[in-house]
Amino acid sequence: MKYPKLKCCGMLKTSGWGQFNGPIQTRRNSTPNNGFTLIELLVVISIIALLLGILLPSLNKAKQLTRKLVCSSNMRQMGIALNTYLIDNEDRLPDSSCHVSDPQKYWITILSEYLGEQLLFRCPSDKAKKFVDWNKPLDEQPGDLRWSSFSLNALLDSKSPRYRGRYNKVKAIRKPQYCIYVAECPSSWTSADHIHPENWFYNIELAKGQIAWDRHSEKSNYLFADGHTELLKIEQTYSWPGNCYWFPESAPSWPADD
Repeated sequence: MKYPKLKCCGMLKTSGWGQFNGPIQTRRNSTPNNGFTLIELLVVISIIALLLGILLPSLNKAKQLTRKLVCSSNMRQMGIALNTYLIDNEDRLPDSSCHVSDPQKYWITILSEYLGEQLLFRCPSDKAKKFVDWNKPLDEQPGDLRWSSFSLNALLDSKSPRYRGRYNKVKAIRKPQYCIYVAECPSSWTSADHIHPENWFYNIELAKGQIAWDRHSEKSNYLFADGHTELLKIEQTYSWPGNCYWFPESAPSWPADD
């Protein structure tokens, strides 16, 4: 007896004597999606922005601290050079350009020779970019160049009109550890290396016009006549009727006639 042949419907198949192997499975070639979604990218960007917002202020503070320390170190080196010069010159202080015409006799030139380094006269926080090359004559260089990041207290010059050189010697200064010899000057100053505290007339705003008082977080570095340095607010050095570190006959107090 003949049996009719069974037709496969495509869903079942037999093997051997009609064994059932289950449904036919169709495989598709698919590539897994390993990329970021838009939301994931936005989350990552937000986290990075947050971290930058937290870290940048700290990085800026660290940078400012480094500049302040370098400036203080430069001034200390100037103090070492100053003390060496005093030993060689009978305790007399180098003059500013106020009453001296020869650039080789300016305090900047003299201390540069003792240090053997000009860059020490540049504060890293000084925004000026063009400085005088003290290895060349001044009259051969543009007049708008910056001489230094620092300026000398002209009251200690050997030809100071107020004292006629009386306090050009450190031993003549009442308390040299309280009398400022060098201060930081504004970045806008050119062709100048000294200041005149006698012209401030008790006015702190006039004093701020000649001192880079906010160069290091509302403070600046000062080199005193005894060779040590301090980081101070300008009000700590000049505030009527408080301290006055600028007049050699009375510092840290105000002169009697003032």
